[in-house]
Amino acid sequence: MDKKEIGRIFSNANSIITGGHFVYAKKRDGWYHGSAYVNKDAIYPHVRSVSLLCEAIADYFLGNGVKADVVVGPTVGAVSLSQWVAYHYAPSAFTKEVLSVYADEVDEIEEIEFDSAKIMEITSGDKIKLKNVLGEMDIVLTPESRTVGKIICRIKVGAKRILKRGYDKIVSGKRCLVVEDIINSGTTVIKTIDAIRAAGGEVVGVGALCNRGGGKVTANTLGVPELFSLLDLRMEMFKEDECPICKAYGPESVRTDLGKGKEFLLRKGLI
Repeated sequence: MDKKEIGRIFSNANSIITGGHFVYAKKRDGWYHGSAYVNKDAIYPHVRSVSLLCEAIADYFLGNGVKADVVVGPTVGAVSLSQWVAYHYAPSAFTKEVLSVYADEVDEIEEIEFDSAKIMEITSGDKIKLKNVLGEMDIVLTPESRTVGKIICRIKVGAKRILKRGYDKIVSGKRCLVVEDIINSGTTVIKTIDAIRAAGGEVVGVGALCNRGGGKVTANTLGVPELFSLLDLRMEMFKEDECPICKAYGPESVRTDLGKGKEFLLRKGLI
């Protein structure tokens, strides 16, 4: 499948939107806005199109001699991609069957002891309201807090990917191809790669429907032998407090049906 045909599939699904005002998922250094959006969810209902796109990804890696035993996709959207790519990957000269699994997202929790002077109030049961540099938040106390007389709390400090449901045993010692729908900063892909390696698997490459990182996300930045995407886009993004669209049309102009626009308006107290 050539680039023109791939572009036609995205276009027919109205999955690439321009001339709007969108709030993207939060990055490590804050929130970003932009005028374009890649709506992956517009493609997924079209099963034949998804199959054709995944066949193109499989054909690329097969054509480059990349052997894979398992295709791994992060939840949620890339689950179906992992199945279709695995389906088109085999049978081949390399193997009669390629398996498909996925990596779940789980919270990363840290236990932290706090100065009792920072405790605002006990809200209910094992929950307390805490004031810190992030503002006010509800924290769950550990069971040990009752017995040792310390204020020890469990706090979500991030998220990671893990292979559950026995999938860790499936990828152990296997050659794994990672698939993703839209690559933005590459964080989700890196977490999936980490989960595979933690389970003893080898990552042989990453395939994606669209890499909209503007050339910033590469095989080198992901730490993999090869990265291939059907579409490579350079979409301009602006830091939230520097967004020219907000300045020209006001924050109320953000789209709330796609992206993180609704969360943005809630943060700003506009809804």
